[in-house]
Amino acid sequence: MSLTRPRRRGFLLVALLLAALLGPVAAAGPPAQASVTTTERVTLTASSTMTVAGRGYGHGIGMSQYGARAAAAGGSTYRQILDFYYPGTTATTVASTELRVLLKSDTDDDLRVVAAPGMVMSDARGVPRSIGFPGATVSQWRVLRNANDTGFVLFGLVGSTWRLWSQSASPGFISLSTSPATTVQVVLPDGSRREYRGSVRAVADGAAPGLASVNAVRMEDYLRSVVPAEMPSSWPANALRAQAVAARTYASQNRASRPTAAWHTCDDTACQVYRGVRSLSAAGAVTPHEAAATDAAISATSGVTLYYAGAPAFTQFSSSNGGWTATGSAPYLVAKRDPWDAQGNPVHAWSVRITAAQLRAAYPAVGTPQSITVVSRTGPGEWGGRVENVVIAGSTGSRTVTGAAFRTAFGLRSAWWKVTGTSRLEPDTTADGRPDLTARTPAGELRSYEGNRSGGFATAARRIGTGWQVMRHVTDGADLDGDGNGDILAIDGGGTLWFYPSNRAGGLAARQQVGTGWQIMAFLASPGDMTGDGRADVLAVDDAGTLWLYPGDGTGRVTARRAIGSGWQIMTAVVGAGDMDGDGTADVVARDSAGRLLLYRGRGDGSVRGAIVIGNGWQTMRLLTVQGDWSGDGRPDVLASDASGALYLYPWNGSAFSARRAIGQGWTVYDRLL
Repeated sequence: MSLTRPRRRGFLLVALLLAALLGPVAAAGPPAQASVTTTERVTLTASSTMTVAGRGYGHGIGMSQYGARAAAAGGSTYRQILDFYYPGTTATTVASTELRVLLKSDTDDDLRVVAAPGMVMSDARGVPRSIGFPGATVSQWRVLRNANDTGFVLFGLVGSTWRLWSQSASPGFISLSTSPATTVQVVLPDGSRREYRGSVRAVADGAAPGLASVNAVRMEDYLRSVVPAEMPSSWPANALRAQAVAARTYASQNRASRPTAAWHTCDDTACQVYRGVRSLSAAGAVTPHEAAATDAAISATSGVTLYYAGAPAFTQFSSSNGGWTATGSAPYLVAKRDPWDAQGNPVHAWSVRITAAQLRAAYPAVGTPQSITVVSRTGPGEWGGRVENVVIAGSTGSRTVTGAAFRTAFGLRSAWWKVTGTSRLEPDTTADGRPDLTARTPAGELRSYEGNRSGGFATAARRIGTGWQVMRHVTDGADLDGDGNGDILAIDGGGTLWFYPSNRAGGLAARQQVGTGWQIMAFLASPGDMTGDGRADVLAVDDAGTLWLYPGDGTGRVTARRAIGSGWQIMTAVVGAGDMDGDGTADVVARDSAGRLLLYRGRGDGSVRGAIVIGNGWQTMRLLTVQGDWSGDGRPDVLASDASGALYLYPWNGSAFSARRAIGQGWTVYDRLL
C-alpha cells in the first residue's frame, strides 16, 4: 500500500460552506447516496483517441492518506483524522503480540537465510534447538519440504555444498531465528536479502514441494516497516500517527479473521507493504526500511487499535479518494465528501489518453470499437460517483465490464473516471455529483445554484464572479479542457473569446484568451463533442446567419472553423444541448422567431441533421438553457424562465418533454442562464 500504487485500504474540516441567499431558490435536500444509472455514451472511430479524466488513487474506502496529510498540516489530531474516516469506531489499547506475515517476495519453494551466531531452529512442537556443524562454517541455511509431505528438511551451506542437518517429522513448520532474538536475513531468489525482526518460518503451501516463507514478528516491530512504506516519513506527525493506528488495526483485523492460519497477512499491496528492517542487494547496497519519524509515531500510539462491535475494525485506506470516500463493507466505511483530499495532492485529479486501438487490444471480441457507454455509477460524488458498469461496443459485438475491470485493463488510478469531451454536458462545477445552474444579473454578477438531482435546488445561490456585464455572450456546460468539469466561454465587447476553466470548487480558475474577432457572433454555444474525436467543440452563429463549427483541441482552445449551416439569423436563441437523442453525439437546440423550439441532431462528423420541432410557444421565455440532467434520469433537460420570473423545468425523455413544473420564482433578477 505505498502512495505510488493503488491499495485495498485506506477527512474532517467542513463541507463546502453555503453562501448567503443571493437569489431565488427552492428547498434544500441532501445529495443522493444510491447507485445511479447513466447514459454516458461516446462514439468512436478506428482512429479515435479519447481522454479519460479521473479522481483519486486506489479504491477510496476509509482513510485518504493525502487527506490525512492535509488534515494534520491544518492542525487536526490523529484521533480527529481517524474519527472522520472511521466514524463509530472506538480506540482500544492492546498488547503487542505475534503477527505472521506471508513473504510474497520470496517466490521459490524453499526458505534460505543467512547463517548467524546463535541461530536456532524450532518446529510446530515448539522445542528450539541450536543448529550448526562442529568444526565447519555455515554461510546459509535452507529449508525444503519433504516430497512425501511428512515434514521439512534443513540444510546448511558449507563451502559450496549443502549438508543435511536434520529432518523434521512435524508437518506444521520449521522456524529459524537467532538467540537472543535479533534479526534474520532471508535470501531471495534474485540473490538479494531482506532482514526481518523476529523469526522466519517455512510452512506448507499447497501440495509438496510447495513452501511459503512467513515472518513471525511482534505487531509494533512489524509497524516499524509498514508505516514508512505506506506513508512518507517526512509527513506531519499526526498523519503518521493516524497511519500507524490504521495499519495496526488493519493487521489486527486480518489476524482476527484467521487466527490459526499459517499466516495472518502478507507483505505487498494486497495487504500492507512490509519490507522488513532493510534490504541488501546482491552487490551489497543497503536500503533501510524503517525511519525515526515513523518509529516515533508508532511509539506515540503504542497499541492503539480501532474496534467496532468488539472486534478490530477493517481500516481500509488508499492514497487518495478524489474528494469523496467510497462506501465499504462495514458501517463505519461510509461515502461522504472529503474536503482535505485535494490539498497538495498530485493524484487527486488526473487524465490519460486511450486510443481505439488500445480498446480493441484490450477487448478484441468487440472488433473495431464504436462506442463506450457508462451505464451505472455508485452515486455520491462528481459525475455520479465511481463507475460500476461500462459497455464497450464494436463492429462484432459488445462487452460489459465493471469500472474496476476497465481501470485494470488500462492502468487507471481508480474506478472513478469518465470519458471527457463527450456528448454529455458537465454542469457540476462543485464536484459534488449534483448539477449546478449558473445565471448572470444585469449588473454582471455570476451566481451558481446547486441542483438536488431530482429536479430542484439543494442550496441557495453563491456568487462566483462579478464584472460579467462586459460579456456579450456567455456559455457553459461542456468540458473543453478534458479534466472532467464543465467550463465557461465568453465573448467580451471587443470580440475577444475567453476560456474560464472550472476550479472544481464551485468557482473559476484564471481565464485564458483563446480567440479574437468574435464580435461578429450573434450566438455562442458549447454543445459537447460533435465531431466524434472525443473533444468538446464550440458553435457560433454570425450576424449573417452562418452556423460555424469550431472543433475543440481538448485544452480549451479551438481549431480552424468550418460552416455547417446558413439561415440561422431567424433564431432568437441557440444553445448547446449535449446528447438529446441518445445516439452518443452532441446536438443543438435553437428557438426561432416564431417561438418554435427546434432540435438539430448531430451526425457525429461535425454537421447536423434537419430541424425537428420539439415545442411551440417558446417566445414567452426570457431565459432558456439546456441543462445537463437536472431531473436525475440521465438525460439533459431544459430550464426556462418567463416574463413573470417563474423558472420551469422541462424534463426531456429522449424524444419529447414531460409535463413542465415550476421550480423557482423571482428569476427576473437575471438576464442570462448559462
